Formats: sequence, structure tokens, C-alpha cells
Amino acid sequence: MERGWLMYLRKEGDAGFSSRTPDYNGAVDAVYEYYLDNGQLDEYPAPWALPISEVQRALEHFITQAEPVPWIIWHNDAGDGATIAQKI
Repeated sequence: MERGWLMYLRKEGDAGFSSRTPDYNGAVDAVYEYYLDNGQLDEYPAPWALPISEVQRALEHFITQAEPVPWIIWHNDAGDGATIAQKI
């Protein structure tokens, strides 16, 4: 698997935002497994996953710009109506 997913948390305890792949055309219930740094194995929906090259590009942007990546499709997991401005 050469895919990963992104999340953006605004503060500790925030459900935040998670990445989406708008052109995903696989099984609706497909998941990818990820090992966390603490060794825990988690599953996340495949439609959240992006190519690793895109994840790396997004991380570089976040490190240099200190803002969420504007070209990623973000889903507000907190459900509070906030958005991340998109630049296509």
C-alpha cells in the first residue's frame, strides 16, 4: 500500500478534519490498515486515502506554511460547520 490519509486538528481533543479522495471508485466499505507509532493497528476508510506522494507534499506545505493544505478535499469530522478554504 502506497497510500496514506491526513488529519488536521485545531486543538487538543478536536475531531478536526480528515482528507478525502473525490475520485475514489472502489468498494464503499473498503479500508486500509495503518500502524500507529505506538504499535496500535487502526483501520480507516479507503476513500480517505491519498497517494503517499500527495501526503508528503501536504506535509511539506504544512511544515513551511503552518496551515492546512488548501488543495486537499477536507471533511469536517467535528461537524461544527467550519471549513478549510480550497485552492484548486
